[in-house]
Amino acid sequence: TGAGSGLGRLFALEFARRRALLVLWDINTQSNEETAGMVRHIYREMAEEAAAAAPGAAGDGEKDVLPHCNLQVYTYTCDVGKRENVYLTAERVRKEVGEVSVLVNNAGVVSGHHLLECPDELIERTMMVNCHAHFWVT
Repeated sequence: TGAGSGLGRLFALEFARRRALLVLWDINTQSNEETAGMVRHIYREMAEEAAAAAPGAAGDGEKDVLPHCNLQVYTYTCDVGKRENVYLTAERVRKEVGEVSVLVNNAGVVSGHHLLECPDELIERTMMVNCHAHFWVT
């Protein structure tokens, strides 16, 4: 979750380098798709490197190369602060991708205000995303 920017994007890119099939969630469709594009670029680079290092291609048959395992990235727009949106998106993932084996529940709201200066709505939104969403997504 929160894959469209910040730490969520960095986690996605690192998992891509480790050959993970990724399911990216973010409330912002555009930034989530940007992250997916970066992931696809990493996958293409790894596939090209593997092809170049294949026995006979570079003349080094002793080099161990991890196979390109049909790596894919899936994107979903989801507001994790809304329970029903989480449940619906999770069901779509189960149907379209399968079961998730590792969850990085990273989405978060940062208000930038002192507690006593926060409007009630922002406090409620922060609690929904930074606390309740962890239970719903899990």
